[in-house]
Amino acid sequence: MEPLFAFLPLLTLFAPIIFVLLVVIYIIRSVKRFEKRADEKLALDKENTRQLQSKVNILEERLSVIEKMLKEVE
Repeated sequence: MEPLFAFLPLLTLFAPIIFVLLVVIYIIRSVKRFEKRADEKLALDKENTRQLQSKVNILEERLSVIEKMLKEVE
């Protein structure tokens, strides 16, 4: 039983250090997860922006054709 009690002071010394390390690791993993989600959302937003810009360009072309037709009719 004596060897077991010999590790008790070491355990009380290292327990807070281990706890702090575990908390830091958890925080780092959480931040990385949030960062990954933010990057994915940014990529989706960029793709949506490209699609919307393409649609706006198509509408602008159609509008210019309609305007030309109206000028010809006048």
